[in-house]
Amino acid sequence: MLLSNIWEWIEQTIFPLPSVGGERPLFNLYRDCDPTLERPDGDVTRCANLRNYLASFERLPRILIVGEAPGWRGCRFSGAPFCSEAQLVAGRLPFAGQPTSRAKKPYSEASATHFWQALSQYHPHFLAWNCVPLHPYQPGRPLSNRAPSRAEILHWLPLLLEFIAILQPQHVIAVGRSAQTALQAGGVPALAARHPAHGGAKVFYQQISEAHHRWLGTLLAPESG
Repeated sequence: MLLSNIWEWIEQTIFPLPSVGGERPLFNLYRDCDPTLERPDGDVTRCANLRNYLASFERLPRILIVGEAPGWRGCRFSGAPFCSEAQLVAGRLPFAGQPTSRAKKPYSEASATHFWQALSQYHPHFLAWNCVPLHPYQPGRPLSNRAPSRAEILHWLPLLLEFIAILQPQHVIAVGRSAQTALQAGGVPALAARHPAHGGAKVFYQQISEAHHRWLGTLLAPESG
């Protein structure tokens, strides 16, 4: 696998992390499994789905797109950033996988849909990851999302910087304020993009179009030589 160094780092660094309880809970979707919400060995399946995503890269991605955190309709049950269960099984992405929830229909996430509609033409030139790798949710409501606090963002920043150091992207796009906060705190230059959630899809598309004219378009040009 071309991105074996990224996979090995995630496997050694992210997978073993314990979930967090209390007033600001975090769920490690790669380590833990909630039998009331998901199928047996859901964590194992999500790890396999993430591996499928990384294995779909036939060239090194030159762009890193950083999001906020796994959302419950998306990465929480799919295992792949900016990806839902419905997309995994629909056959429209450059990789596939299995759903892990007990829902009658695979969960679908609007943000993931907008993300791939805007960026599918650029795969495998970009890689998506989150500044907070675990799922932040409201206490007692595992099927919910919450915005990570600045303290949480800064807590996970060293791991994000490790990820960036391994990938060594030429460009970085920060999707949403949490990602922008993390990258600014880490001193990483990044193009700021509106998160496609909560009515931000139109602006997100516009900003990706602007990025296309700035440097994304060159990725689609035939290589000389």
